[in-house]
Amino acid sequence: MPMTLKQEVHTLVDALPDDSPQLAGLSESLRMSRALEEGFDDVKRGRTYDADVFLEKVRKQWPRKTSA
Repeated sequence: MPMTLKQEVHTLVDALPDDSPQLAGLSESLRMSRALEEGFDDVKRGRTYDADVFLEKVRKQWPRKTSA
């Protein structure tokens, strides 16, 4: 019986060395995917800020430095 796509991917990932650049790329892609899903969930649940509120929070957190 042929392997499913999921099984093939699992086999390929298992064969990669721990320090493989491809594995690092996959890890980053998964991290980004999870972050996006969290963001979409926040929007669905109404956990958002208006742009003005967001900008004010950013400015308080990271004020601009003025030159001397």
